[in-house]
Amino acid sequence: MGRAERRRAQKTEQKTKTATYNLTKAQLDAMVREKIGGELGRVKKEATEDAVNTAMVLLLTLPLEVLMDHYWKKSYAKRIPEFTNYVLNYYEKWQNGELDMDKLKEDLWEYGGVKLVEGDG
Repeated sequence: MGRAERRRAQKTEQKTKTATYNLTKAQLDAMVREKIGGELGRVKKEATEDAVNTAMVLLLTLPLEVLMDHYWKKSYAKRIPEFTNYVLNYYEKWQNGELDMDKLKEDLWEYGGVKLVEGDG
C-alpha cells in the first residue's frame, strides 16, 4: 500500500469515527435550554441551601457571643444550653406556622428599636 492509499484509508477511518448531526436552530436552542435549565436549578438549590445554613449559623452564634461577652460573663456556661434550646424551639414553632413573622418584626421594632423592611432586590 502506497503513501496516498494509507492517507485515504486514514481519512475514511476518521470520518467513520466522527458522527455528524444536522440540527435546526430551534432544536439546538431547545437542547441548550434544557441542559442549562437543569444546571441552573441545581446551582440555585445549592446556593439557597448554603444561604440557609449560613443564616442558621449566624442566628445561633452571634447572639451567643453577645450574651457571653456582655451579659452572662460568669454564668454563660450554665445558661447558654437553655438559651439555644429556646431559640431552636422558637425556630421550630415558626417553621410550623405557630409564630407570625409580622408579629416578630413588630416586637423587634417595639422592644429592640430595629425595623426590618423588605427591599425590591
